[in-house]
Amino acid sequence: MREGTYPALLFDVAAVLTASLTLGRVSELSGVPEFQTTSIAERLPSRVSDVPAGGEAAPLWLNLSASPGTSVDVASLQTLSGAGLLVGMSRLSLGDLSTFAAAHPAQIDALLSSPPASTAVTEWWSGLGAESRTTLARAVPRLVGNLDGVPARQRATANLRYLGRTLSDVRADLADATGPERTRLEGELAVLRQVKEALRPSEGGPLRSLILLDTLAGGRAAIALGDPDTADYLSYLVPGMNYGVREQLVNWATTADDLYREQAKVLARRTAHGEPRPTVATIAWIGYETPDLFSVGGLDRAEAGADFLEDSWLGVRSARGAEQPFLSVFGHSYGTTVSLTALARGSVGVDAFVMVGSPGSGIQSVAELSVAHGNVFVGEADWDPAVNSAFFGSDPGAAAYGAHTLGVDGARDRVTGKWLNGSLGHNAYFTPGSESLHNMALIGTDNAKLATNGSE
Repeated sequence: MREGTYPALLFDVAAVLTASLTLGRVSELSGVPEFQTTSIAERLPSRVSDVPAGGEAAPLWLNLSASPGTSVDVASLQTLSGAGLLVGMSRLSLGDLSTFAAAHPAQIDALLSSPPASTAVTEWWSGLGAESRTTLARAVPRLVGNLDGVPARQRATANLRYLGRTLSDVRADLADATGPERTRLEGELAVLRQVKEALRPSEGGPLRSLILLDTLAGGRAAIALGDPDTADYLSYLVPGMNYGVREQLVNWATTADDLYREQAKVLARRTAHGEPRPTVATIAWIGYETPDLFSVGGLDRAEAGADFLEDSWLGVRSARGAEQPFLSVFGHSYGTTVSLTALARGSVGVDAFVMVGSPGSGIQSVAELSVAHGNVFVGEADWDPAVNSAFFGSDPGAAAYGAHTLGVDGARDRVTGKWLNGSLGHNAYFTPGSESLHNMALIGTDNAKLATNGSE
């Protein structure tokens, strides 16, 4: 089975996983490596969108940024793309920029589809004055809110504005819509409502912010709990099958809240009295179109998801500059396949990676992953049909893979002696009070040496 995928078996197991979702929290829903800074002047165009259409040696955006007095108007922006367009838009007044955005939405779409490298975005944004940043966030909130390399706090402010505007627009359009257009609008409204609900903090929980919002198709979104711009420990949670924004963002944000609380408890216990306590942030990331029962057998969504995930990590690394967080990734089910694909590309590294309920990928060993010091962990619960399956070419739980074992069956906390519950099936790895969740919190706060490994 290790050498390939068996479609019939995969379909059977996928059906089991779909049914098992109804047994967990999903049924409670009621609706729906070393960082280096680089000067812009020293950068070569790294994306097609940064290069002028005529093929000149210097990209247009370099020419603009080198001439502070350069005159830019709405008409001239129509000839720009990539970073040149960013620079040009930052020279316009609020009124002119709003006019341009309304008249040329396709250019904004193209900029988000093929953005400049996040390092260039960060340096561009850092060089703007407060007034220019405010103007951009007000006139083109969707752009600012979803541009990797812009700090999370400012993205969140822009996305709240974008969320509010889009909710109003969709509701207004629904008044007269019929047929397929009404169906489309109703789906978009369901996504927006789920996002709004997911932004509500739990009682006593951390503040939440919207750092990604794309309402097209089934939607893409990411909710940050805590402050990703300053947190000492930053964790991404990447979900798998049937965890789309419309259906599961509230659930996934709750899971991120549970991990946040467990990490905060670990740090409180490990911090000496009187010393400043390190801070954490978690991100409920549904930044790709997750597969359903009928599409889970392919890897196209994993590849697309890996593109988005890779860009998001690069954006964090760029925006944080010299103050880098301990960056960890927690993948579940198909989300492990997405994460494995991204980490094998080598463009950006993380400090720890945990896989639970993994159906594997084409990656054959930990040595192929950009994870510091081989900090890769695999959790496999009894009665989880995905584990040991090697659906997508490898089994990360196999000894030859080289990953550490994540204890999930139940054990005593190595520090307090308190009993930690075991996990059973495909969807219980993140349950509060479990050995699995506690181990994840330890790993995400650089305390992996205290994690249990099933040998206790």
